[in-house]
Amino acid sequence: MGPGGASPPDPRSFSPTSNTYRLNMRTDLVPYADIAEYLKREDTVLIPVGATEQYGPHLATGTELRLCELMAQQVAEITGFAVVPIMPFNYSCMFLDYPGTLTVKMETVEAYLGEMCHGLAEQGFKHFFFVNIHAGSLGPIESICRSLRKEWGAVGGLIDVFSIMRDVAGVTYTTDKAPTGHASEMVTSAALHVCPEYVFMDRVQAPPPLRSFVDGVKTVSSGKVSFGKSSFQVFSDISDYTPLGMQGDASAANAEQGKVIWETSRAYIAEAAKKFSGMVLKPEAA
Repeated sequence: MGPGGASPPDPRSFSPTSNTYRLNMRTDLVPYADIAEYLKREDTVLIPVGATEQYGPHLATGTELRLCELMAQQVAEITGFAVVPIMPFNYSCMFLDYPGTLTVKMETVEAYLGEMCHGLAEQGFKHFFFVNIHAGSLGPIESICRSLRKEWGAVGGLIDVFSIMRDVAGVTYTTDKAPTGHASEMVTSAALHVCPEYVFMDRVQAPPPLRSFVDGVKTVSSGKVSFGKSSFQVFSDISDYTPLGMQGDASAANAEQGKVIWETSRAYIAEAAKKFSGMVLKPEAA
């Protein structure tokens, strides 16, 4: 069973367009012989990196985890690329004031995820496309990608699910207060579309204005404030500036809007993964 009691996808999913069953290369759902056959024709692997953390008063703590897992699985089905099980924990210490948040040190993220990836590289995987949903893993993933390149000649890349949702969905949000921020309208709408059992809309509350730490600056997130024409970093906890653990009003979120956000983002990520799979960082010597 997957998060929230959901069953994992059938590795032999039916394709209505070709009237055949197509193998879904989720590596934990097929025998190793199938993966060996895959490696004869392809060397790309999708690696979903999630987080289990508070998501406001109305979203389950596994919301990011489930969204990332589903996105990676569906992109794998579209592209035919292999996808490994999701990494469920991350560096989420900025949310520890809220029970249920699970966090590990950044060096733990790098060590655990990196060792797993080096094992995959030893088996023959050469293109590592991280489907990421949490800012706390950006540094560790970059370090892992560089070590994979140095030791195995592998290509590492990362795509951020929420950044893609913000950039490509083309949705006009109802609220003008951080609609794409933590636990706000964008994420809640996406969750209502793909995992409504994780959403408790009767518990939505409008957060108060984000608290600034000093006159003349505006809090943006846990780690960023704007000042004048630019910004600088302040490594705060989310409870320092928004007691509900969310940045915007999610009361207008809806599944129809979430469908648009999800499908446009999924299509983009799938096309990006295809482009990534053909990348060669240094051309062959003549």
